[in-house]
Amino acid sequence: MIKAIMNGCNGKMGQVISAICKEDPQIEIVAGVDLYDGIKNDYPVFPNISVCDVKADVIIDFSNAKAVDDLLVYSVDKKIPVVLCTTGIVGGTDGAGKGGIGAGSSIKICEYVAGNQSADAAFSAGGNDSCAGRI
Repeated sequence: MIKAIMNGCNGKMGQVISAICKEDPQIEIVAGVDLYDGIKNDYPVFPNISVCDVKADVIIDFSNAKAVDDLLVYSVDKKIPVVLCTTGIVGGTDGAGKGGIGAGSSIKICEYVAGNQSADAAFSAGGNDSCAGRI
């Protein structure tokens, strides 16, 4: 079973992905990350990815462009692949030198950027070859 962290778990897409995963025996959301804590989830929710201490195989991200730098620093440090679906990332992130987009993070981890696409469309299009077989 794939163990996933849902970054942006209490947003609209985070809740949709959580519900889909709950019905799929091949994946389990083991932790969530969201500043908003007004929704009850079946997994622990952390206010920031940097304080998440739950082990996972992948991070699914539907958060906020402002959260991407910390997410990529965490994923590089923990060596966890990321499906990055956050919108609003223009020209990379401020993470250059911290492991952000454009700073070689996709060389260190599997980083699949799927902006404004459904997961099916993104994966059927081939995506990032460095992610083949890892997500």
